[in-house]
Amino acid sequence: MKKTFSLTLGVIALTGNVAQAEGWTVTDFSSIADRATCMNYAETTFNTYRQRFGGDGFTGRSNWTIGGYDLRGEDVDGLFICADEGGAVAPFLVVYNYDDDSDSREAIADRLGDIWDEVVDGNGVPGGGAPASGGLK
Repeated sequence: MKKTFSLTLGVIALTGNVAQAEGWTVTDFSSIADRATCMNYAETTFNTYRQRFGGDGFTGRSNWTIGGYDLRGEDVDGLFICADEGGAVAPFLVVYNYDDDSDSREAIADRLGDIWDEVVDGNGVPGGGAPASGGLK
């Protein structure tokens, strides 16, 4: 089952201050065996999204995150986080929009979640391959 929610209340910053955080959608996925697989799946998800829906954005990478920027103009960005949780990687996706179009943000989050499931089911290939574990919770 997919766990998705929109954050429209304040978020506690690392300093303990409260900041307004409207325009966030977070999707939690089932565990993946290792971070390298999670990172590859996340990058494939963003690449597949751009192939299907267009966009001139770019993808950025850190040691444990993959960012997909400019998913709808310059207004919507996404970030897959491949967090290590007790020996397994617990990936989740955060999609943020800078404008007031929460419907578009949520549609993009849903599309990315669907593509992620295809990638997981296809063992790294969207829409193909044998089923694998690690889809939506």
